[in-house]
Amino acid sequence: MSKTLTEKKVLKKLGIDDFRHLTKDKVITMASMLDKMDPEVAKKAIEQFPDFSNTMKEILIEYKASIDKALESNDESVKSYYDSCDAIIATCQRELEKDNLSFDQRREVVDQMILVARMKGDKDSENKKFIATLVVAGLTAIGVVVSALGTALGGDTKIDIDEIKKIN
Repeated sequence: MSKTLTEKKVLKKLGIDDFRHLTKDKVITMASMLDKMDPEVAKKAIEQFPDFSNTMKEILIEYKASIDKALESNDESVKSYYDSCDAIIATCQRELEKDNLSFDQRREVVDQMILVARMKGDKDSENKKFIATLVVAGLTAIGVVVSALGTALGGDTKIDIDEIKKIN
């Protein structure tokens, strides 16, 4: 991809007069444009915003805290759901211990237990998808930061799959 963004275009997209007015909120937007910028424009931006890497680090720390909070909330929610399912299954188990139940009544109780067990399994799958989504989002954020810093500092951020295979 050719680097086509000039300083004027970048400043316009960021809605600022010069890179000294770059705010923490706009750093991620700028980082996402670095690979499209002329290298000299990227260097000029970084020079005028010397705290760029520290700001990116702060953003990642805040992002990690948000992910941690989401995971903690998710854990509490899932545990509560599992506890409710376990209580229902325990109640059904006590019902089955009654001697006066007919075969059909027992079958109905067992069917309810199976239904609750399936619901618990579905919640587990849903939870794993949620965690996977958070992991992908986190890795994407890290990738953007690493790529942005690498591009801004003139590094080669291409990943060579053959080189990775050699390491393994």
